[in-house]
This record gives sequence, C-alpha cells and structure tokens, in this order.
Amino acid sequence: MVKQFNTASSGDNSIPDSISQNSSLHNSSFHPVLDAEPVRTGVTKSMMDRTSLQNESTLKAYVPPQPLNSSSAASWWGRMSFKTKATALAIALGVLPVMTIGGTSLVITQSAINQELKEADASGQTVKAQQAKALNNQLALILLLGMGVTGALAGFLATLFAEQTTRKLRHATHALDQLSKGEVNTRLLVEGSDELALLGSNINGIANFVETIVLEQKANRTKLQNYADTLSASTRGDSQFLFDQAVNQAKEELGVERVVIYGFEPDLSGCIVAEAVDQGWPRALADRISDPCIPGKLLDEYKRGRVVPTSDTRATNYSPAHLQLLNRLQVKANLVVPIVAAGNLLGLLVAHQCSSTRVWQDTEVHYLQQLATQVGLSLTGVSLAQSRKAEAERAQQLNEIISRVRESIKVEEIYHSAITGIREALKTDRVMVYLFDENWQGTIVAESVGSGWPKALGANIADPCFAEQYVEKYKRGRVKATENIYDAGLTKCYLGQLEPFKVKANLVAPILAEGKLLGLLVTHQCSSTRPWQEADITFFKQVAIQVGFALDQAALLEQREQARIVAEMVSVEQRQEKEALQLQLLELLSDVEGAARGDLTVRADVTTGEIGTVADFFNAVIESLREIVTNVKTAATQVNTSLGENEGAIRQLSEEALKQALDTTRTLDSVQEMSRSIQQVAENARQAAVVARTASTTAETGGLAMDRSVQNILGLRETVAQTAKKVKRLGESSQQISKVVSLINQIALQTNLLAINAGIEAARAGEEGQGFAVVAEEVGELAARSAAATRDIEQIVENIQKETTEVVEAMELGTTQVVEGTHLVEDAKQSLNKILDVSRQIDTLVQSISTATVSQAETSQAVTELMKEIALVSERTSDSTRKVSGSLKETVGIAQELQASVGTFKVGD
Repeated sequence: MVKQFNTASSGDNSIPDSISQNSSLHNSSFHPVLDAEPVRTGVTKSMMDRTSLQNESTLKAYVPPQPLNSSSAASWWGRMSFKTKATALAIALGVLPVMTIGGTSLVITQSAINQELKEADASGQTVKAQQAKALNNQLALILLLGMGVTGALAGFLATLFAEQTTRKLRHATHALDQLSKGEVNTRLLVEGSDELALLGSNINGIANFVETIVLEQKANRTKLQNYADTLSASTRGDSQFLFDQAVNQAKEELGVERVVIYGFEPDLSGCIVAEAVDQGWPRALADRISDPCIPGKLLDEYKRGRVVPTSDTRATNYSPAHLQLLNRLQVKANLVVPIVAAGNLLGLLVAHQCSSTRVWQDTEVHYLQQLATQVGLSLTGVSLAQSRKAEAERAQQLNEIISRVRESIKVEEIYHSAITGIREALKTDRVMVYLFDENWQGTIVAESVGSGWPKALGANIADPCFAEQYVEKYKRGRVKATENIYDAGLTKCYLGQLEPFKVKANLVAPILAEGKLLGLLVTHQCSSTRPWQEADITFFKQVAIQVGFALDQAALLEQREQARIVAEMVSVEQRQEKEALQLQLLELLSDVEGAARGDLTVRADVTTGEIGTVADFFNAVIESLREIVTNVKTAATQVNTSLGENEGAIRQLSEEALKQALDTTRTLDSVQEMSRSIQQVAENARQAAVVARTASTTAETGGLAMDRSVQNILGLRETVAQTAKKVKRLGESSQQISKVVSLINQIALQTNLLAINAGIEAARAGEEGQGFAVVAEEVGELAARSAAATRDIEQIVENIQKETTEVVEAMELGTTQVVEGTHLVEDAKQSLNKILDVSRQIDTLVQSISTATVSQAETSQAVTELMKEIALVSERTSDSTRKVSGSLKETVGIAQELQASVGTFKVGD
C-alpha cells in the first residue's frame, strides 16, 4: 500500500508574532498599499478544507453587545461617529476647565465687589461704589472674553487632535472593510510603535494570512480540478488518457522539465508508457526506453509504498546502466513514487529535474504521492470499467449464440451457430464438435477454422484411454483448459493426435443431452499458447450447456414431428379402411337386393376382411338356391315333355300327379322359407351396415382425439417458445446488475477520494481538525448511497429469481400438456377399441347369416327328399298313366303353373 507522509505544513493558522513588527515600511501617513508581495506557504488543502475556507473567508465587523434598557441619550451617543465623539470629548476636556475656573473666578470677584458696594452704600461713599461697580463690569467682560477665546482655542486644538487621532483608526477601518470585501492584497503603512501602529501591523498580518489562505485555495482548486480530471479519465475507461493527464498535471504543479510513468507488466518488466517533457530535453517515450536494472528487493519496497527523492543523481550509488540511462535523459534530480493498487505494483510516477539539482520539499513529495495514489485508484476504476465492458460484450455474445442455437431445429445448424459464435467471441483459431460412437471413439462432425490452419472436419480420432479415465468426469460437467499442451503432462499418443492440427492450447467442454455424453465441444489456439481466463472458460462452458439444451429441444421436436406423421398416417389408414368398408357394404346390399328380386345370377365380390367373409357365404347360399331352382325347372320341363310324349300314361298318373302337386306345394313352401331366410340374411346385412356406420362414427371420434393431440402438441411448442423468451428476459435483467455495480464502483472511488482528503485534513489540522467532521459526513452519505445501490442489486436479483420461477412454471405447464396429450392418445386408443367391438358385432351378425344359410341348406335337402318321393310316385304311376288320361289337361295346367312359378327365378343359361 502507499506510504503516507504525515509531514506537517510549513505554515499554521495563527498570526506569527513577527508580523506585528514591520520595520521596512516607514512613510509619513497611513494609506492602503495595493499589489503587495504575498507570503506563500506550503499548506495543502483538501477539497472540504477549500469549501470551508470559502464559506468563512468573508470578514465580518465586530459588533459589541448593546446594554439592555439603554436611555435615549445613550442611544444618541452610540449613533455618533468615533470622530465626532473624539472631537466632542476633546472640546469638553479643553473648554470645561477654562469655563469652570473663569466662572468660579467671576462669581468670587462679583461676590467681593458686591460686598464692597454694600459697604460703600452703607458708609455713603457713592464715588467708591460707582468705581467698584465699573470695575465689576470691566472684570466680568474681561473674564467672559478670556473664557470665550480660551474655549475657542481649546475647541480648535481638540478638533485638530481628534482628527489626527482618528485618521489612523479610519484607515484601519477602511482596510478591514476592503479585506471583508475580498481585497486580500490591502495593506497599511505603519509608523511609530504605539498601539495604533501595533494595530496596523496586526491588520497587515491578518491580510497576509488571508491572502495566503486565498492563494492556497486557488492552488487546492487547481489540484482538485486535476483530481477531477484524473477521475474523469478513469470513468472514460482510457488508461492512456489517464496517464497523460497525470504526467501533465505533475509537471505543471512541480515545475519540473519531465514527468514520466514507467509501467510494469505482470512479470515486472516494463517501459515508459506516458511522458510530459519541455521542449529541448530528450524524450524517453519516443525512444521506448525501458529499465531492466530494477532489483527485486527494490520492487518489493515499492510495493510497500517506498518513495525515493534524489536531490543529485551524481551523488548516488545507482548501477552503471541506470546512471547511463539518467545521463542520456540529462536527469540531475528525480523523485520516484510507486503506483500501487490492490497490493499490486502497477508502475512508477517519476519527476525529472534536468536543468539543475533540486531538494525536494515534503509538500512536493506528498503531492506526487497523492497523485500516484489517485492514479492507482483510477487505474483500478479503468480496469474495472474495461472488465465490466468486456463482461457485457461477452454476455451479449452469449445471448446471441444462445438465440441462434435455440432458433435452430436442425442439428447441423445448431453446431454451426455454436462453433461460429465461439470462434468470433474467443478469437481462437479453431472450434469443432467431436461426437462419440458406441465404443467412445468418434468423428469431428462440425468445424470452424481460420484460414491457414489445417482442417479437421471428418477426422476419426480414437483415444483408448478416454473411456476408462475421462467419460465419468465429462459426464459430471468437467471443462478442461490447457494453456500449453506440451506443459500439461499429456501422453505422446494424445500429443500425436493434436500436433497434426498445429494445436498449442485447447479448451474442452462436454456436450450433454438427455443426460448422456454425446460428444465434446473443443476450441484450439494454434498461433501460440494461451492462458485461458476464467471468463473464457465460463463462456465456453455456457455455450456447451446451451448446445446440449438445443439438442434436447431438437430431439423433442423431432419426436413430436414423428408422432404427428404417425398420427396422420393412422388417421388416413382408418379413413381409407372406413371408406372401403362402406363401399363393400353398399355393394353387398346391392347384390342382396338383386337376389331378393329373383336374380340368382348375382355374385358379391369376395374381398379380405369380415365383409368378404359375409360375401362368400352369400355367394354360397345363392349358388345353392340357383341349383335348386334349376333342378325344379328341369323337372318341370321333363314333366311337360313326358306328358306330351306319354299323354295316356299321364292320364293314368293323375292321382299321383295330384300328390306330386301337393309335394311340389310343400317344396314351394320350403323355397319360400328359404326366401325368408335369404331376407333375414339381407336384414342382417343391413344391420351390419348400421354397425359399420357406428364404426365410422367411432373412427371420426378417434380422428378428433388425434386432432386435439396435435393441438396440444402445438400448445406445448408455444409454451417452449415462451420459456425461451423468458430466459432471454432473464439475460436482459442480468445486464442491469452491471449498471448498479458500476454505480457502486463509482461511489467507492469517491469514497476513497474523500478518505484520502480526510487523512490529509487530519494530518494537517492535528487537534483542530474541524474539517474532518465534514469529510466524515460525506463518507457517511457515500456509504448510504452504496447501501442503496446494494438494495437495488438485491431487488434485481429477486426479479431474476422470480422470472426463473416463471420459467420453471412454464416448463411444468409444458409437462402437463404433454400428459394431457398422452391422455388424448389413450382416448383415441379407446375409440379404436370401440371400433374393434363393432367389428366383433359384425362377426356375430355374420354368424347369424351363416346359421340362416345352414337352415337354407336343410330346407334344400328336404326339397330333394320330396323330389325323390315324387320320382318314386312317378315310377309307381307309370303303369297307370293311361288311367289318368282324363285328368291330362289338369296335369298339364298344373305343370305349366309350376313352370311359370319357377320361371320368376333368373338362373342364367
């Protein structure tokens, strides 16, 4: 830390005794003397001291306290001027004794003369009495004239004395009045050694003291402006501007030929970074002079605040190299003050006296030391401002990368956005994405590389030790920063993998998605080694994390898209199946209606599925019925033929024919029963159509459920978008923290400045530290402002946490919507189950149709048996055909009626 100089000022606040005597001024009268030579002291004032002196610099006239209940005469006497009072008193002192003595003499003389007149009157001496009376009058006239002349002469002398006496006082009063108006160069000429001369000397001493204070105020005002300029340089964030301000101020204040700042690097090497030099003297900055001869012990002492004032560089024991440097710059005397901030030696503030040797005063050392302290504090502010600016830029770059990555839905675009943004932000030579396979070997799938460096895209890299030593570490989020690959203890195998790509330093972070280690995000510095800053590592890690989030998001979107496609395909298939089922049912019903009208040539198309089975049964029934009808028609034809050929025999078979007619009637009944069965089949088919329509409705319900699932998926996408926006607002709220912290830093700088001024004030004033209370009050106010800024920070952090909570709630809402989508899919599944139940009902109806068909087959068998019986009867009646000739016509009619009835059926050729 900076060494504090507590050297007292060469002047003090009391009037020196030597001022009371000023033997060099001897003139005939008092009068103000303008433009007197000021007496300068080395008092250094702080900002608060300057303010207090300005407020107290106006001199006020002393007003004595007035007595209570004063009379009007006393009031009248108090309003008279000092000259009038002195004149009145002088006249009174000169005239009253004369008037008193003369009046007393006149009264005594008149008493004696009156006594003599009484005696003369008593003795009758008239002449004597008249003479005594004339003597009395003459004596009274003489006394009155003497008293008048004496009083006039005394009054004149008293007035002259009062004028001479009050002139000095009036001059002193005028001088004090001029001082009270700010004319600090007013002086009195002092003559004699009386009290008034002492008063004049004291007034001159006061004027000297006031002028000294005013001059110090001007000097302090200049220093304060210099400090303000230095502080403004720190707020600008420009260290070079700060250095130039400091050296120019120091050169002007100290009156030296050159002031330089020697800046140190982190390895304590350095060179001159700023210079202010008069014309005609060698320049150190232009030649880039550096001094490698500073020993380590001296550097440690500089860190502890050592100040080195050298009055004559030729009388020192500097090293020959350092003396050669000083001779080259023509330095005769120098003053070296360290610039220290936060315990770090940043540089040296050096003043050079080139024209001659110089004895450095304590005030000069103290001033340069304070300036160096101010420069150190300002450099801290500059560094902090630059750090805040870099952090803000880095945060903006991170937000831009995150925004681009989150907007990408393709994996390739995510990788490209990330590696491009990283290479631009970190200024590295290569950034790439390395993905693992199932054996923890992998391939470089994305790369952004600067021109002139080898390309690694598509390279296959196998590290046999990776699976055993590093997988678990990277799964836990390890980030590996290597400043120099040759000093990191890497194996030759690993170095052999890096050397073909000219890698000097690298930074590796894991890419984690869905809790799995997918690969590594790697950046390479190929031009040189690189000490990775914590901000670089944090930034790189954040980008890797966001890449993992983006991959999770892309995978989720891909899954949703696949689910949507599958749902659409299922919906289309269901709709197609429903339409095909309806078409098959319509065709089957059309065939059934044709059969009901007697067209036994119709055939239903046999397709796959339940409707195809029903159509197959229908075709079998129709075929059996067609065969029966065909047989009946054939039999009728044969009967007619037989009747035509064997008319006589037919007549004989009349009775048998009647019986055959009855049998035929029963056959017709059976056929009618078969027709009713067929109608029952048709009715069942219509019921199957109704069931099919029910299945269609159920399928529509399933389609609606799937539509709602799609809508919920879209809502979930919107929720994710809102979550991204809220996260973005969280970054914007984080940018406000930097503003409040910047305010706190500025307040801290001002607090440090006030603390320094308070220390100066305390050191200067000693026990009379009146200004220290004011400084303490200012420090308290700045502390209050710091507390208020801290509360602002807490409020902003609270807002960030609140918005983060909203993000979590939004994500929970998204999860709820996913669950609701799952429920909707379950509803669709239930709808499909209903369709399955309907299909089972159709199966039941088909079974009913099958049963009816069996019944028809049995009926057909009965018809066959009856026809056999008819055949037997025909054989038995063949011999008696001649006997039934009479009934031939009736038999022919019956046969024709039978043929007409069977002819209503269409059986084809």
